Amino acid sequence: MNFHSYQHNYIREKSLNDNGEEEIYWDAIAVTAPKYEHAEEFLKELQNRQNEGIISKKTFLISIPDPYINTGYRPMKTKRKTKSQEEIDEEEETYGEVPLHYQSNNNNKNDNDSNKHHNQHYKKYHNHSIHNSIDDNGENEENEENLHKPHYTKVGSGSSMINSLFVITEKLSALSGKSYLDVDILKNKRILLLLNGGIHQHAPLVNLCTKSFSMMPLKNIDIIKNQRRHHQNNNKEGDHYENSKKYVGDEPVYPIDILLSNLNEIVLNLQPGFMVSSTESLIFFNREDSNLKSKTLWKQSGVSVITMNVGPDYYTNHGMCKINEETGEILEIAYKKPKEYLEVNGFISKNDTASIYTGIIFFCEKITEKLLYLHNTSPLDSCTYLGVDSGSQLLKFGVFPDILCSMTKNETLESYLNQPYFYGSHKSLVRKARKVVWDSFRTTPIRSIKIKGSYYYLKNPTDYLNFIRSNISDCREKSIISTKMHSFIGCQDSVKGIIVNSILMGKGKSFETTVIYDSILTGQWSIGERSIVFGVKSLFETFHIRDNMMVNEIHLKSIKIKHSISESPKALIVLGVQDDLNSFYNDPSARIANRNWEEFLLSSGVSPDELWSKGVPKILRTARLFPIIVNDQDEKMYEASLWIQNKESPPLSVIGRWRSSKRISVADIIGESYLLDYTQLEVKEQVQKLSENKVGDGVLIVENSNSNSNSNNCNKNNSNVIDSKDNNNNNNNNNKNNNNNNNNNNDDDDDNDLNNSNENCFNINPNNLVDNAISNSERIKPCTTSFTTGASEYSSKWMIEGDIEAGFKWRREISFQVDSMEIEHILVQGIDQSILPFVKKWSECNIPLSKALETLDRISLSCPLQYTGRLLSCISDTLAIYVNNQGGLRSGPARNSQFEKSFNYFRNHDERKGFLSLIKERRKWLTSYESMIRVARHYEGAGQIVIKNIVDTCPTQLKPLDPSVNPICSKKDWVCVSLPVRIDLAGGWTDTPPICYEHGGVVLNAAIRIRGKKSIEARVRRLDEPVLIFRVGQTGDSIICRSLNDLMDYDQPHAPGSLLKSCFLQLGLIDYGDSINFNNVGSVDGRKAKTITTSTTTACVVVCKTLKQQLESLGGGMEVTSSSDLPTGSGLGTSSILAAGLITAMAYAYGYKYSDQHLFHAVLKVEQMLTTGGGWQDQIGGVLGGFKEGSCTRFHNKSDKIMVTANQLPISEQTIQTINNHLLLIYTGRTRLARDLLQDVIRRWYAKTQEILSNTESLIQTTQTMKEALIKGDIKEIGTCLLQYWNQKKSMAVGAEPTRITEIFNLIRDYTYGYSLAGAGGGGFMILITKDHCTVTKNKLQEIIGRVDGLESVEIFDTEIDTNGLEISIEKHVEYLQVPPMNIIN
Repeated sequence: MNFHSYQHNYIREKSLNDNGEEEIYWDAIAVTAPKYEHAEEFLKELQNRQNEGIISKKTFLISIPDPYINTGYRPMKTKRKTKSQEEIDEEEETYGEVPLHYQSNNNNKNDNDSNKHHNQHYKKYHNHSIHNSIDDNGENEENEENLHKPHYTKVGSGSSMINSLFVITEKLSALSGKSYLDVDILKNKRILLLLNGGIHQHAPLVNLCTKSFSMMPLKNIDIIKNQRRHHQNNNKEGDHYENSKKYVGDEPVYPIDILLSNLNEIVLNLQPGFMVSSTESLIFFNREDSNLKSKTLWKQSGVSVITMNVGPDYYTNHGMCKINEETGEILEIAYKKPKEYLEVNGFISKNDTASIYTGIIFFCEKITEKLLYLHNTSPLDSCTYLGVDSGSQLLKFGVFPDILCSMTKNETLESYLNQPYFYGSHKSLVRKARKVVWDSFRTTPIRSIKIKGSYYYLKNPTDYLNFIRSNISDCREKSIISTKMHSFIGCQDSVKGIIVNSILMGKGKSFETTVIYDSILTGQWSIGERSIVFGVKSLFETFHIRDNMMVNEIHLKSIKIKHSISESPKALIVLGVQDDLNSFYNDPSARIANRNWEEFLLSSGVSPDELWSKGVPKILRTARLFPIIVNDQDEKMYEASLWIQNKESPPLSVIGRWRSSKRISVADIIGESYLLDYTQLEVKEQVQKLSENKVGDGVLIVENSNSNSNSNNCNKNNSNVIDSKDNNNNNNNNNKNNNNNNNNNNDDDDDNDLNNSNENCFNINPNNLVDNAISNSERIKPCTTSFTTGASEYSSKWMIEGDIEAGFKWRREISFQVDSMEIEHILVQGIDQSILPFVKKWSECNIPLSKALETLDRISLSCPLQYTGRLLSCISDTLAIYVNNQGGLRSGPARNSQFEKSFNYFRNHDERKGFLSLIKERRKWLTSYESMIRVARHYEGAGQIVIKNIVDTCPTQLKPLDPSVNPICSKKDWVCVSLPVRIDLAGGWTDTPPICYEHGGVVLNAAIRIRGKKSIEARVRRLDEPVLIFRVGQTGDSIICRSLNDLMDYDQPHAPGSLLKSCFLQLGLIDYGDSINFNNVGSVDGRKAKTITTSTTTACVVVCKTLKQQLESLGGGMEVTSSSDLPTGSGLGTSSILAAGLITAMAYAYGYKYSDQHLFHAVLKVEQMLTTGGGWQDQIGGVLGGFKEGSCTRFHNKSDKIMVTANQLPISEQTIQTINNHLLLIYTGRTRLARDLLQDVIRRWYAKTQEILSNTESLIQTTQTMKEALIKGDIKEIGTCLLQYWNQKKSMAVGAEPTRITEIFNLIRDYTYGYSLAGAGGGGFMILITKDHCTVTKNKLQEIIGRVDGLESVEIFDTEIDTNGLEISIEKHVEYLQVPPMNIIN
């Protein structure tokens, strides 16, 4: 016996929720499984729900296969002969066989004279009477009914429950370190058992995934998740898109989710104990029902059964409870009783409703312990897998008839012992078991807890379609039926109907009542009204389904059969919506594909012997109608399956191909029978011969010399020509085949005849081969049209049934493909929607990382170039999501030499080769979480290069100075440029690439002086010597550059003088070879060069002139000094504003200047050269005085470039003074980490989360409100807008307001109208709009802050608006610096 479990924390520890209350959750959830394969898949499904929060992270999960093996049909032993075999066969022809499920009790055994008796027999079966014909000794009564009855060992729900409780206890005991079964392990625990029925009873058709784990087209359903999700740190990867859309259309809803949601509501008030719930019903609780939230009802002793009121539709087909309305005690449970019985005995109320037994039962702790002891009590010990392993006969027990009925008041021992029981059960054994249960539970109180709501039991496709029709509404907001649930629709015309987890392409047609599930349809297709298509993959030009049809493609599992193709074998189940699988074919009401059997057999020419073997019940369930398809590209085999839906006679080619195929039934698919009539076909030698002929995929054609060539009906002939182009050709070829069968001694003649046929192929009727061994005269003839693969090998015993694992896998694969197609649509079209929720879902559903990356890689190679940066960021995000915070922080360096080749492709604008190079390099790094995070950083590094490439396109043109406007300085004079810093007032972050060109940006800021002076200065003078001297600060060390190599660390932000070097190179006055990116660049005599190596020589190609040569051509070098009296990380834009001053001074010294716009662009490029990134609002704020509005429009064409414009606001001097009187700056004592914040914002922008998209819009809107307030001089409104702006910045950059900052805000809040941290946040300066005059407020705040420990470094600054902006002056040089000799150069 194999069990599957998934453990988080199986030992309950007291934990508190966010309100300080004890957290209540299911300690363990178990689900029963019909088969071992189901157990594996169910556990995966429960794990997914645990990831989604429907199940607590602390809940222990386990799936338990039922303790039985489905042995299919077997002949019953005959002890005494009652009739001859001929009589039995004759009866089979008259009455058909006994169906599966329960055996009918027929008191008129010998009355077989009329069809009336058959109809009575038929009705008894369909009423599911479950009395059997086993005598008290447990031996089978041998009569005409049970001689050929099927033996189907389906375990009962009671046996499954007893076995599961034992397994749960055993598992928890072992996990707690016990070597014995510890009954006390269940104390103070809430255990939930989900009973999942067999696959034979799941709508809308044969459903290997079972009803509970298949999507329902529902929406607007309130799914109650576990009381408490484990809240993650906000900085964790993936949290920022937790609530984003991760499905295409409506979110999938499963019946198991609705059930768990109901039970999550109950568990909050539930005492410890054992809850058992059937999963077969669809139940919607009224969340406002007081019984659902009762503090007393769920703490009653004994057994509690959830009941609901239902109408007449459910009276006679389900279990109804008679309840004492005052006490809630259940007096009697009636199962499938006539309405007359229910009325007479008081089950039906005055309002024509009755209380249905919902299948949800709760056992208190005391009763749970008694229930557990049954596993060790004879004969109930045989309910468990231990009993089966011990050789006991499996006891099939039901929860309702065998356990609950023993507790009801009106039940007597005699009536209890005579309750119906399962077919195949040992009667005396069942009676002994019931006596044990009666003695154990007779005095147990059993009560009803009635819940208001809606109850549905969808037994067949008609129920399913009626449920959809009755709940769908024209008002989408009110309807609970989803018309598009996680599906990608790319059809030329609009598609109607219910589409669930499907991909629809091509030219399709469907109707409002059409249902398409888990399917891929392409080409020209149509699905009729009230038709259901389930699991179909049609890649053909045409695919048409008629009205009222069900078409289900089932993946098959074959034992001892190999396939030369990757696809597993399949079968296309084609039936009518109202077909009853359990009707005898000769019953007048029986239907096949919406017509009676007589009409079907007559029009098709098919005989019953071709559908059923002897001894098999002749019902639709067992009819071998459906060909096995081993190649999903074989359109002709699909035709051989779909002809069943057509009322007209099929073409001979189609029916011939159908006859020649291996076929299966629904019973085969769900594991109820063996393909016994195929087992005598051994074709090993034929396969070898076919392989020698190198036919590949083909049909094994067998000519039988003993076949009847004189048959008058060509449709029943053993050999039929298939694939004829018309009926006349078919008839002609059929005659040839008959002649060939009679003259098969000449192989050459046969070959000639083969060549004359349209498709060069014959077929056989496999049913005739059951009774005839393949003789030496039977031969194989190759064929290019296949019903089976030429490489297949069939042994003497093989079985084909539905592949459960493949069924779940197909559903998940379609879901993944829907995700992939939607992601491609989003990225290729540049839609503002996040793809990362899909990736997060993949990670939670255990989709391999390689598969996720392959999808994004494929898209990256076809995506428009303007979205390259986003794709790189998405791949980086994907790696981080799969690492799940176990590999370190993603923000970090990205300059590993292994990625330099890839980076150079991006620098040279060869994005395709860049992606391919990254893919190749990435494969070497996916060995650990740490390495994966490093790869993620380098993908972001490549993204920074892409942004730089776009920024580099913005115009920056130097123009000569106009002597009439700008005084020309002498060679050694100092050009001095002073600038104010800026405060940002609205729109920040929208100026940052890529946001500014993908969305468009608008900012408002103001230039300010601190303590009455400009804070930034740049000084430049010309030198005669061809050297560059850079000094940071008036007293800083000199950095002397004599060669290009001395400048090459310009792109390392922490390198000495990197900002000054970048500003100088940005002028474009010298060529430093940056436009040529080689992996092996070196230097030759101080010149940048590339080394080229061939098989015979090594040569160096000079890329550019030396620095000395280039400076000499400019008339000499220069000396540059920069200074700022503000701390690093102030948030006032000092680095960008300083860059603007340096560029202006350097250009001026050589006789050039930039326009204001081009200066803004030049600084933007410098920030990209430094790899720090940044926007353009800082330079606007420092270059232009007063209040400014800067803007940049969104790109619309590939040729668009960043164009920054800035305009000063028309604000009077009086208004400026008013603002000055209410403006304060506070230095927080902490520097900000702008780069980390910038990386996070860009990352989130590329992620396109709804939060950041809406917040970006809000930033733009706030600029307009702030602009109006500034022009009016409305101080209170300015403060309000500033505070609103700060909240928006916090939403953009997680971590913008550390705890220290919050502490300061709390101290100053009452004295201001508004406040904000300058720049990106995280530290630096704080901007305040004070209520009182700034001087008064300053004094108050100094006193308040001074009293707080830890805020000693906080300082308050006087400030005022600077209306002049950038100012240039000329200063005569005083010789105080000599150029140091080269030997002291650092």
